[in-house]
Amino acid sequence: MRVLVGCWLLAGVVAAQGQMRSVAITVDDLPCANCAPMNADGTPRHGVLVETNRKLVAGLVKAGAPVTGFVITRTAEEAGKSGHEALDLWLDAGFDLGSHSYSHPNFSEISAEEMETEIARADSYLYPLLAAKGKKVRFFRFPYNSTGDTQAKHDSVAEFLKVSNYGHQVAACTIDNSDYVFAGAYAVAVGKNDMATAEKIRREYLAYSATKIDFYAALNRRVLGYEPPEVMLLHDSLLNADSVRDVLELFRKRGYKFVSLSEAQSDPAYAIPDTYVTKYGPMWGYRWAQEKKLGQLWIKEEEPEEWVEKYANGDATGVPGKP
Repeated sequence: MRVLVGCWLLAGVVAAQGQMRSVAITVDDLPCANCAPMNADGTPRHGVLVETNRKLVAGLVKAGAPVTGFVITRTAEEAGKSGHEALDLWLDAGFDLGSHSYSHPNFSEISAEEMETEIARADSYLYPLLAAKGKKVRFFRFPYNSTGDTQAKHDSVAEFLKVSNYGHQVAACTIDNSDYVFAGAYAVAVGKNDMATAEKIRREYLAYSATKIDFYAALNRRVLGYEPPEVMLLHDSLLNADSVRDVLELFRKRGYKFVSLSEAQSDPAYAIPDTYVTKYGPMWGYRWAQEKKLGQLWIKEEEPEEWVEKYANGDATGVPGKP
């Protein structure tokens, strides 16, 4: 059973009904993150990367949402022709592509110099790809949203991003629905041709996403005194290829309009300095609270149902309707 945490959450959602709401949709880990059904031996099924991206892009286009995708360029390189074809689908749809580093390392586990090399190496792949379509790399999103676990590392890479090539703006994110947890389970279910469980996972994912949209909207209203344009974090997965129109409909039903990442981050909230030094990757509402020195917020986020992650790891215990 889902319980929204704290009376301020409901109050914030009700208070926001008269406010114009907007959200930018972003998709991480292009061209593939759990984008294929899983075989019995734990390997992803070959030959579906392009088709998964085609379906995901089509769903986003149908929803009429501007989108920025963030590319792990090593994944694209290793996929060869398929990786390039998949990224072209996003560009040909009119979407923007940003950098998500070369190999998606956790910044807390490497040096500033190594992260700067990751960024430069990703740029060497992305710049000609985007230039061929008349576009430029404008945004960088840190892997795991980890912007630096020491002050020196945080500040070094922040400065590097400003001066490298044409400069990169850090891509924020304010709403996280843990889609990677559900995506892993969904890929296992589809790989087993267990479509009944796959549909249960998809429905649970949508219910959880609705809860998290409301949670973060209220969190940001509590911290800022208003709801800024939100930035939704999704991943390039088979689950989202099959569900993205339903996910975006959750926003539409709540009165959100879809805007570009640039438009969202033009709001004054995103000009608040990010000096939060942590090895973790909190959403921006928590970062804003830190900058405003709000102290303990006394809130607790709901986690995905335990059975979903267990199923992803080969344990069907707890799946609704399973003996």
